[in-house]
Amino acid sequence: MNINLTLAENGMFLPLTQLFVYDGSFKNGWLVIVHRIFDCELLQLITMRGNYAVNAVETARLGKYYGKSRGIIDVSMAVRDGEIFGFIGPNGAGKTTTIRLLLGLIKPSSGEAKIFGRRVPLSGGKLYRRVGYVPAEISYYPEMTGRDLLEYAAGFYAVSNFQWVEELVDRLQLDPDKKVRTYSHGNLKKVGIIQALLHKPQLLILDEPGSGLDPLIRLEMFKIIEEMNQKGVTIFFSTHVLEEVERICHRVAMIKEGSLIHVGPVDQLPGRDIRLIILKFAGRKPSTVAMEKLGEVEELPSRPGYYQVLSHLPVNELVNYLSRFNLDYLRITDPSLEEIFFDLYEPSTGGGNNHYA
Repeated sequence: MNINLTLAENGMFLPLTQLFVYDGSFKNGWLVIVHRIFDCELLQLITMRGNYAVNAVETARLGKYYGKSRGIIDVSMAVRDGEIFGFIGPNGAGKTTTIRLLLGLIKPSSGEAKIFGRRVPLSGGKLYRRVGYVPAEISYYPEMTGRDLLEYAAGFYAVSNFQWVEELVDRLQLDPDKKVRTYSHGNLKKVGIIQALLHKPQLLILDEPGSGLDPLIRLEMFKIIEEMNQKGVTIFFSTHVLEEVERICHRVAMIKEGSLIHVGPVDQLPGRDIRLIILKFAGRKPSTVAMEKLGEVEELPSRPGYYQVLSHLPVNELVNYLSRFNLDYLRITDPSLEEIFFDLYEPSTGGGNNHYA
């Protein structure tokens, strides 16, 4: 490897192999390193001459089978350093299997996964001190208090300053002096979130973190995640609640039956041209033939006489088409991410495509 570097202090060019690197991380396109040159230790900003992409998470044709049962199939994706990356799919799609592979909890049947450029699960050890993880299902020692549990967990990371932990306890409204066996599912999830954050990780892997939390605590959790991301923490966020992804994620991967069907920015998901139409006809509902260009019209179960349809027609064409009907009520909005997602999940004859992005 022979990449030229421009040293911020004097403009010299040196090959990377001539630097003794103590530590390194990418922040806003800059590589920050501590290096030793001529017995002088310096902390400097250096720029790569040419493009050099850094990924916190990478998978290449990653696969897992449980006997003959499918886990995931040829999953290839990359999570960029410093982004909030959503990983969405219905239950059983392969989200948790992918996360367990990333953490080295299970071995892949094929392909590989990397965390910070190091292969999983072979790297293990110190690598995971830089990672925080919130599992979908949480179970702890029932006779310990929340405080005892968090202090015990902190011991694995040599955390001595509990000011950050106390702040999280306060913001998530956890009573840390109760025993774990008395905690509701939501309070167990709070403990799991705090445990994952207490050592201020560089990568945070969240598997359904909002499940069990009441709406106000869920909003506070999102604020904490966004604040950490603003400080450079990479977030890998798995959920089947698509509104959560729409709220905080920069990019999203969609997984169906173990295969990726899309990777890209949230606002560029396939189907963003779809319009959600809610209408009520004046008089009798027109025939199916008369409305076939509009799309499949369904009556709303909660509002008899009102109908909804997801239409792919361009806006001008849609308005002109609707003008032929006698309507008492009309509302045209963008569909939720959930409606788009399930539109993509209609049965298909082919498998999903993988995207390395």
